[in-house]
Amino acid sequence: MSVAPEVAVLLDRLRNHSMTTYQHSCNVGNLACALAEGLGLQQEEVNIITVGGLLHDIGKARVRAAILHKAARLTAAEWEVMRRHPEFGVQILSGNEKFEVLEPLVAYHHERWDGQGYYGLGGSDIPLGARIIALADAFDAMTSCRAYQYSKNLLDGIQELASGAGKQFDPRLVQLFFDIMPSILKRNSRRAS
Repeated sequence: MSVAPEVAVLLDRLRNHSMTTYQHSCNVGNLACALAEGLGLQQEEVNIITVGGLLHDIGKARVRAAILHKAARLTAAEWEVMRRHPEFGVQILSGNEKFEVLEPLVAYHHERWDGQGYYGLGGSDIPLGARIIALADAFDAMTSCRAYQYSKNLLDGIQELASGAGKQFDPRLVQLFFDIMPSILKRNSRRAS
């Protein structure tokens, strides 16, 4: 997937709109890449899933910063706007035919294994890349500080993933995440030093 300049432009747009969302998207892209590699997917598919992870929240560039960073509970109207960010993301990506392969990943990254997500897809009906991104997205969101929540520690995040296996998350991906987590932590600690 050769779209580096276009991806950089979109990520810059997201960074200028919300540094928190930008940092989260970078984390999700890295985790999604590790999971895709852990599954042994072909490099092209790993690249697509990685870019999908980087751009999964690009639709939040159309959500007012006052809503994105609101420390209090969102109103029903604000929540409805926030809930539309996958749709906004697909609209942003649809302007470039190179991004067509990313649209289902962005559209369905809030689907749940049990079918209780935004659009009601469940199990293997959810594209694999979207399932990978959903897991990476949730784990990073749980373990990162946000305006509206304190972060969970690593153990709490792991326990939440374990309890969500087969409900919110593809259970095979949760097990893979646990299997590769030591190597992810080692890689991230090398980056930080």
